[in-house]
Amino acid sequence: MHFETPLALLLLLCLPWLAWQAWPRRGPSFRRELVALALRVLICLCLVGALAGAQLVSRVDSLAVVFLVDRSDSVSPAAQAAQLDYVRRSIQDMGPDDQAAIVAFGADALVERPLSPAREQGEIASLPASGQTDLAAAIRLGMALFPPQSARRMVILSDGFETRGDALAAARLAAESGIQIESVQTGSLPDAEALVRAVDAPQYLQQGENFDLHIDLYASRAMPAQVQVLSAGRLLYSGAQQLKAGDQSFSLPLTAETAGYQRYQVQVIPQADAYYQNNSLSTFVQVAGPPQVLVVAPPAGEPTGLDNQARPEEATHLVQALRAAGFQVEQVEPVDLPGDLLGLAPYAALTLVDVPARELAPEQMQAVQSYVRDLGGGLVVVGGPTSYGVGGYYHTPLEETLPVEMQLKDEQRRPTLAMVFIIDHSGSMATTSSGATKLELAKEAAIRSVSLLYPTDRVGVIAFDESAAWVVPMTELSDPASVQNAIAGIGVAGGTDILAGLQAMANVLPGDPASVKHAILLTDGGADPAGIPALVRRLHDEDGITLTTIGVGPDAASFLPTLAEIGGGRYHFAANPGSIPSIFTEETSLVMRSYIVEHPFYPAQAGSSPILSGIPALPQLLGYVGVTAKDTAQTILVSDLGDPILASWQYGLGRAVAFTSDATGRWAQSWLGWDQFAGFWAQTVGSAIRDRAPAVLDMRVQGQGPTTRLVVEAQDQAGAYLNGYKMEARLVDPDGQAHTLHLEQVAP
Repeated sequence: MHFETPLALLLLLCLPWLAWQAWPRRGPSFRRELVALALRVLICLCLVGALAGAQLVSRVDSLAVVFLVDRSDSVSPAAQAAQLDYVRRSIQDMGPDDQAAIVAFGADALVERPLSPAREQGEIASLPASGQTDLAAAIRLGMALFPPQSARRMVILSDGFETRGDALAAARLAAESGIQIESVQTGSLPDAEALVRAVDAPQYLQQGENFDLHIDLYASRAMPAQVQVLSAGRLLYSGAQQLKAGDQSFSLPLTAETAGYQRYQVQVIPQADAYYQNNSLSTFVQVAGPPQVLVVAPPAGEPTGLDNQARPEEATHLVQALRAAGFQVEQVEPVDLPGDLLGLAPYAALTLVDVPARELAPEQMQAVQSYVRDLGGGLVVVGGPTSYGVGGYYHTPLEETLPVEMQLKDEQRRPTLAMVFIIDHSGSMATTSSGATKLELAKEAAIRSVSLLYPTDRVGVIAFDESAAWVVPMTELSDPASVQNAIAGIGVAGGTDILAGLQAMANVLPGDPASVKHAILLTDGGADPAGIPALVRRLHDEDGITLTTIGVGPDAASFLPTLAEIGGGRYHFAANPGSIPSIFTEETSLVMRSYIVEHPFYPAQAGSSPILSGIPALPQLLGYVGVTAKDTAQTILVSDLGDPILASWQYGLGRAVAFTSDATGRWAQSWLGWDQFAGFWAQTVGSAIRDRAPAVLDMRVQGQGPTTRLVVEAQDQAGAYLNGYKMEARLVDPDGQAHTLHLEQVAP
């Protein structure tokens, strides 16, 4: 009998007292009470035995022994002969019920002899790879050979010169399994020895991508050594390394130059060495060829609306840089950006270069969002004066996808603003476009713009048809919800009198205390221009009020561009009424000129990122669009004011990167002649491209009559099945809507 917790047996001392307390009195029920007392004592004995962990231990006369025989190059032939002699003598001395097995090991482990009672043992015929010594693998293999019903012993015959694995951890696991471990020293450790323990690199890389090759070395004593890295017969690196006694690690920066399955071989050439066989080790990397990148940029020469500036070539230098880095680049204008996932799927990444939101249809932005979130595509947005907040990204799918918010949170950096929305609500505004009326889109646009403003800003809303009325009188934006509710209540009415709307604004806005005063006029109809240009000119010249005009559809008044020019604002023609909300938010951001920051500065690194691998310093920039990094985004570069210049984050299955400056001579003048310009953009776009590693999930779609079945087999890298995993799938339907499917395990 054996007890796991013998101290619990002290409870037996209480049994005599319990028996004395419960001893029955003489009488007719004496025998029945005596039997009950005996049963209670028996129950107490069982409880105490359970608490003490009582075990019946039977003697096992059979013994199973597994011999682990080191056949690596560090064990001399003489020592190997001594090992075999020891094993033979031990097997001959076995008891009648004993069994023995032999595992020969080096860099791998092989079963030379399974458990057997035979007393004879010939020469060891197994030939494990002898260049390394992985004792841990041999211990794990030996554990698998033991039968359940026998005493178990493991005998290790080695010089103890482990070069791979963690033998100590494996030995602890064996000991916890009840295996007795003994070791027999054969051979001796060399006086001077250096070896490569491990070489590690990312499994999957893009061609031209920079990466770090991690190397683990061991030296028996301090000594100088030469470290070389070779690939496909070419010497990629050669340098001196001062080795210290013991284990050491370091990394070498390399570039994946050739596509395909590449072998990177590390060789160490020490000053003194005993075994050359362990001085070289390799790792394998799959290098993907040039990914396809779609660059989207507005056409050069179109007006930007900024001080009558024409748009320069926004993407020329960027496209040249990406092609020089090996990307396959296709460039299109915003109107040609595919509006569905089928058109976007062939591209590894999308790059939008200073694209205003008004030039993208809602379905295009939604497709870009789903492409990143649901397909795992990459998105890189490059700035410019018509991008981000000033480009109307606020409250769009683009803002949701990007790692930055369009609003600046620093109120001290922006002037007080008075904004008046003058909205045509005549009968023609009831025309439907993109599933909503033009008036509904205009109201949505004004509501979005109110969301952009700050509590200290002032806002007013005028609705006009044949007359004009203040829907929201000029007020400080302390209660945005009430203003937005009032805008939402605007209904369709009669004709169109633009002068009435402008005159209503002119009666109030000149006397407003705000430092910046701006009005946005939206109409889809024509009107008599008499008196209108003169009124706009007076408001601009005498009161500093700027006016932006938006013409919706082909019937909009022809004099609207002239009014915008006189009023110092911009004219927008909304051929697609669906772009009205983006135009409003773009104008609201643009009039708050603090969103465009223009002065020389040097970007400062705020976080580590593969984008900056091999780039110690960055040239000067001349400007950027102010944004705010989202809470879970990684900010990589910041301006001298602390605003994000480069930020990235994971969005669904894909990655999105925001660069708030540009890639032209406007703000990035010093970058165009920079010798690492191409490398920076290659690494920026490359960081957004999803890992193309083959998944350990085998997925099949099976049609079964009117239904379709999705079958997933999940295995780890070693091929073992994964059990008990919670797994979801994302299904994107033909309309671009994503659905989540919960998968249930139905078999091992």
